[in-house]
Amino acid sequence: MPRADAQMCATQTENLADQRIAACSNLLHTGRLHGEPEGVAYALRGLAYLDRGDIPRAIADLTQAVTLAPDFAPAYQNRGNAWYARGNYGQAMADYDATIRLDPNTASPYVNRATLRRDLGNTDGALEDFAKAVSLNPRNAGAYSARGELYLRQKNYGRATSDFDRALQLSPSMGNYMLRAQAREGAGNFDQALADYREASQLDPKSVSALTAEAGVWRKKGDFDKAIATYDRALAADDKRATTYKLRAEAYAAKGQRKLAMADIGRALKFTWSVDLLKTRAALRLDDGDMAGVVHDTDAMLKADPNNADALALRGAALARKKDYGHALADLDKSIAADDKDALAFGERGQLYLAKVDSNRALADLSRAISLGAISPAPYRARASIYKQKGDAAKAISDLDAAISRDPRPADLYFERAALRQGKGDTAKALADLNEGLTRDPNNVAGLRARATALMETKSYAKAVDDLDSVVRLTPRDAQGYYQRGLAHEQDGDLGKAVEDYKTALARNGKLGDARKALARATAAERQAKIAHKDGKPQVVEHEDAKTPAPEAKVEPPPPVKPHQEALREPKGQKKNLRVEKPEAKPIEHAKLEETPKIDEAKAKVAPKVKLEERPNKNAHDARAKREREARLHQEREKAKHAAAHRKAVAERNPPDGIRYYRAGSTDMRDPAYHYVVRGRDTRFTDIWKDN
Repeated sequence: MPRADAQMCATQTENLADQRIAACSNLLHTGRLHGEPEGVAYALRGLAYLDRGDIPRAIADLTQAVTLAPDFAPAYQNRGNAWYARGNYGQAMADYDATIRLDPNTASPYVNRATLRRDLGNTDGALEDFAKAVSLNPRNAGAYSARGELYLRQKNYGRATSDFDRALQLSPSMGNYMLRAQAREGAGNFDQALADYREASQLDPKSVSALTAEAGVWRKKGDFDKAIATYDRALAADDKRATTYKLRAEAYAAKGQRKLAMADIGRALKFTWSVDLLKTRAALRLDDGDMAGVVHDTDAMLKADPNNADALALRGAALARKKDYGHALADLDKSIAADDKDALAFGERGQLYLAKVDSNRALADLSRAISLGAISPAPYRARASIYKQKGDAAKAISDLDAAISRDPRPADLYFERAALRQGKGDTAKALADLNEGLTRDPNNVAGLRARATALMETKSYAKAVDDLDSVVRLTPRDAQGYYQRGLAHEQDGDLGKAVEDYKTALARNGKLGDARKALARATAAERQAKIAHKDGKPQVVEHEDAKTPAPEAKVEPPPPVKPHQEALREPKGQKKNLRVEKPEAKPIEHAKLEETPKIDEAKAKVAPKVKLEERPNKNAHDARAKREREARLHQEREKAKHAAAHRKAVAERNPPDGIRYYRAGSTDMRDPAYHYVVRGRDTRFTDIWKDN
């Protein structure tokens, strides 16, 4: 018996499997081995076949080994491993049990049986075997790694990381770095996970799995550029892996680069045709609105597997968006029957029920989709619309928060949340949302109007006017923009511009009653302001009578101010005599300042001049000059006092009667002439999916 063959046969180096098989065969062919030695030779050759992946020959040799050497424990253990690799778990468990009976003080069979128990769901039994293995050999890195994998499956990331730490101390292998990276990634420690994946890549620079895992962490961090760059490195290592193209396509899609995503899926399909790749392409086509493409891909998937839940869900979604609700519902029902944990199917069916105005069923399905871990923002957005209808603004806002966190790009999500926050009176947060929305869609007229309204509530009238300038520029034929800008000017005290905007609004829509009332109010206020300004100045008259004071002069008291004028009334002490004209008498746009009633000269006239001249004397002249100076000083003081009071009143006054703020959720928002949010109606089925 050649010594070299004996040494090679006993070697257990995996990459020498072929040489080991040849050496063991030479020994067995000599005919000099009998009984237990022959059984050990079959056991060693069986192990070599197992290392080469030739499971049938491995089982045959190991069975011959246990027949010839029934007390040789490694033969049972390795045959158990072969049965495990074939999927015959019952035979594998029997062989592991036999191994432990024959050799209860070796750690490795406990690790093997613990792994099988773990896979069969016997967690307690697995942990018991792992603990025994560690107690028998505290330096067995495999025991720590295997137990760490069990904790990883249980999502007990702390204990998993602890076991992988110990395994790495004993065996700093690529596999152990990968396992600890997975535990850290699961715990949300993305930076530490990236560090472990990089260590794994350094140990094996051509490892595509390490690179794609690292790219996956970058995607979770939202850094799609780095994810794509890492996928590029993986493809440089192996450019024929369809899975890598698929993963990069998903990263491109998340970044909004649909064409590049579709190109990568096309490349992947050239390497291998698979249902999974068709599913990814169908999902991309669904997001792009290519319903015909979705149906084409899902039909191909269903030819391969008529009960494919993913295909039924995607086709159902496409049919629903084509408003073929009957066939869509049938597909979605079948999908859920085949897989009651398919978040996509529940989410799509929930949106279908919402389109059919079946809120209760919609709410149940959407909630189920979200509980199953729906990634798309669509179920959250749809459920938010239901909560809004039910008057639960807090839950609606919470769902919109989730939708925005999943896809912060669509502007209308911010507008919808702003409307809800404005309805709750949270103007500051509403303004923040409107700013975000308008950053993404600067020419959104409804968003500009909404922000202008919110700014007016905070008395930021100049900023509101800026937004309404944009509204008028974008929709110059819309009366509502001019009317709203008129309100902002009026609140800012610029009555002239307010009147001009109200007139323009009426010119574009003569039936806009609010603008007509506002014009009457602003015109009256403007007239009062001009009269007050005129009365507050010292009288300068060219006639000789103007030099003579007239303390006896009487002025008719002003008529009572009507309710709609009350907010614009001048402070007490202001002398004026107003006569409000009836609207029927003359169109308001032709009203002139000259029509303002004048002071009755007959009553305001001083005593006859002749009478004063009949008693000329120096004392009378001095008294008259004194009265004239006092009157002039009094008028100047009153003018300054009234001007200050007017400025304060303009700054502090509440909106006059007739000015209406369009708050989110108010009945005014249903006025067809005015829309507060992106759409002047509740979110519909087609809207939910438009941007998703």
